[in-house]
Amino acid sequence: MGRCMAFLQPTYVLVFTGLCYTTFLLFEILPRIESIHTFLGPELWGYSSYERDVLATTFFFHLFMVMFLISFRLAATRSPGRIPLDSSKDLSRWRDGNFNILKETETTIQRIVSSLEGTLGEKVRLLVQNMVVVERKKKYGYHRFCSFCTLYKPDRTHHCRICSQCTLRMDHHCPWLANCVGYANYKFFILTLFYALSLCTFMLVQMGPTWSKILHAISNHHKLHLLPVSSLYVAVLLLTPMLLVFLCFHIYLTANSMTTIEYREKKNSSDPYVQRRFQVAHLKFDKGYLANLRDSLGPFHLLLIPVFNGENGTYSGSTQKKL
Repeated sequence: MGRCMAFLQPTYVLVFTGLCYTTFLLFEILPRIESIHTFLGPELWGYSSYERDVLATTFFFHLFMVMFLISFRLAATRSPGRIPLDSSKDLSRWRDGNFNILKETETTIQRIVSSLEGTLGEKVRLLVQNMVVVERKKKYGYHRFCSFCTLYKPDRTHHCRICSQCTLRMDHHCPWLANCVGYANYKFFILTLFYALSLCTFMLVQMGPTWSKILHAISNHHKLHLLPVSSLYVAVLLLTPMLLVFLCFHIYLTANSMTTIEYREKKNSSDPYVQRRFQVAHLKFDKGYLANLRDSLGPFHLLLIPVFNGENGTYSGSTQKKL
């Protein structure tokens, strides 16, 4: 029963999308195509600027719709990234906790995260960037262990109680996707927001004059059967700024190499030791705005394409250096 309820919100998204598509098709695209055939005649097709505008409107509307549905499907169905246990090296690390960290390095990092004094300079950055695991539990610097999955957690990994699994670079659990948003599907989540915003903005601009006529027909001629169409336009009008704010927020997080969890629970925590551990770990992940965007969204020439071939998402360093 609970699992069925979890899919209600994704179903709402698909139903609303279907209503938007049907409304735009019936009240915008088809009347425009009919007007071309009625007033210009089929022999003039391809020669009028109005017809080219109609074709462009039809093309871009369907392009945004298809890209939104593809991105939404991938964000909802693609695994967000789980702790890898495919090789003996993975088992040794995440099951047994053998991170091969030098004792001197371990002592140094525990001292840094358990003290609020001292600056985090370039030496600390070089140290943490080459460590398998930097994040520590509580102020004493112990390794993080998930008692539910009985596995040691890679950096930025958190356990989702809804999915009952640990998620690599977990951002949040999204009820509208019925899935966690993590390392492996974060780009698809961003593209879902982007194409939803593009689709809503496109509908608002193209249907503005039509909506004005519909409101006039409802108020002056009492054509109440058009009221659902007007209500849908208002819903899209309210949804658009919310999507814009949400997308801008996540672009800000991505450019600064932060997740929603890190932003809310660590960077802005009231506990100074939590903030300290975040500042130390963030030295490992933050590589500059462009590199941060590339890490989460892939190469820029594929930025708007729902394809992502990242690494394994554990953020494991390869070598150990003495401070």
